[in-house]
Amino acid sequence: MLNGKSDSNFILLLRIRAEDNPNLLKWLDKCQDKFTSPGIQNEILKLMSLRILRDIVQQISGMMYTIMVDETTDLSNTEQMVLCLRHVDDDLNVHEELIGLYSLESTSADNIMLTIQDIQLRLNLSINNCRGQCYNGASNMSGIRSGVTTKVSSLEPRALYTHCYGHALNRVIQDGIT
Repeated sequence: MLNGKSDSNFILLLRIRAEDNPNLLKWLDKCQDKFTSPGIQNEILKLMSLRILRDIVQQISGMMYTIMVDETTDLSNTEQMVLCLRHVDDDLNVHEELIGLYSLESTSADNIMLTIQDIQLRLNLSINNCRGQCYNGASNMSGIRSGVTTKVSSLEPRALYTHCYGHALNRVIQDGIT
């Protein structure tokens, strides 16, 4: 509690940073026009996340990559999908990058595929550079006839499917303790 009022975490972090920057402290002590409202904070966070995403895409641009997708339903009954990209840099270091968490209208293979294609389009990533796909064993993801695996493979046959090792390990552990 500063100045008789409770400050947000954002303001408190700015005050810590202001300890070695008197101009920032002076700015924070202003009564108005501080641009620290929740809306401004959300806009700043959005800009930061877009910058990070641009940097990730710049590293991957023109390189081969793997799509890693998982979908689930959260506590509020909202279908969600997380997308990660995996790539190897010129020094043979492996990178797995979280690209985002996306709401889905349904977890059908068609809807998931449309979401993946939309993300690739927005990031300017060519499906022709996709060399791998990694999903759980659910039929909408790895189904031979109409799963996401089949849909991606029809666009890029060199994108090999691998069952997610995290899901496989989870199943082994569940079977082992029961």
